[in-house]
Amino acid sequence: MRRDRLSGKGRAWRKVLCAACFAGIGLGAQAVPPAPTVIRSGTAHEMLFDLAFDGAIGLAVGAYGAVLASDDGGLNWRPVGVKQVSVALLGASVKNGRCIAVGQAGAMLVSDDCRQWRALPPVSEARLMAVSHNRHQLAVAVGAFGTVLRSRDGGQHWDVLDLDWSQLNPDGFEPHLYDVHVDDDGLITMVGESGLILRSVDGETWQILHYGGPSLFGFAAAGSHIFAVGQAGLVLASDDRGRTWRARATGMADLLTGVWTNGGGRVVVSGVNVLLESTNEGVDWQPVGPKPQAALVAVSGATDGAGQNRILAVGSAATVIELVH
Repeated sequence: MRRDRLSGKGRAWRKVLCAACFAGIGLGAQAVPPAPTVIRSGTAHEMLFDLAFDGAIGLAVGAYGAVLASDDGGLNWRPVGVKQVSVALLGASVKNGRCIAVGQAGAMLVSDDCRQWRALPPVSEARLMAVSHNRHQLAVAVGAFGTVLRSRDGGQHWDVLDLDWSQLNPDGFEPHLYDVHVDDDGLITMVGESGLILRSVDGETWQILHYGGPSLFGFAAAGSHIFAVGQAGLVLASDDRGRTWRARATGMADLLTGVWTNGGGRVVVSGVNVLLESTNEGVDWQPVGPKPQAALVAVSGATDGAGQNRILAVGSAATVIELVH
């Protein structure tokens, strides 16, 4: 049965982000080695909600339709003006030179070259939280009340997938879906409320990989190594492509919103007033620099023009930071 308002957990997520957005607390004042390096920051009322890279090509999206693009692995950023969209953009995806962004009220932007953008007519009025696409132009966007959209042409045209939530959610309701990942084999994995992790090989039939516990907001995969993060400091890890999961203790109960892994042991987790790193698949964790006095919503890996690997995070005050190696 469709709910007519956000669940308690969904409201909590929005409340935390809104509080961070209007807190007006920057990240740069306390940034001393080994703290992250501040690449850029905006005004107190700005917010970046997602970050995506494919090699050196990067995309960050946020409040009031903000779109920032980078061609050099996040060293420099340029604003991209899209006049047709003024609502918050919450999800971004970059692959093979193509960029997609989604957000509130079904907002959807696409670019064939990550430079020239166009807004598509919404196919759903639901808040879209995340989007992912692969090199074969399969794209999936997810959002509020179990909304799942699919495109087979890199985001040019979309269909609404009608999932049977009475079978996929043990409690029967339509859960908010907060993140999605589409790999190059076409495997779709999405995470959401109540610790839900779902997977599909075709977008038609779905398998429950995990259910129960705190909501999950962030997801990352590299090879067979997968991580999902969420409320109350929850980190779930899998080293068999999601067939089995185990909790990784972080020693804290902060709200975790983003995660990145290189598949070789290194994991970085971002959240509200927290930035953590592990070098052994999440067995042990250490803070990255002083405790951030702001929300770091998303984290991603990049490669600059010189072939150097970089790790960046975005959050409140439209801040972009780079982790110091």
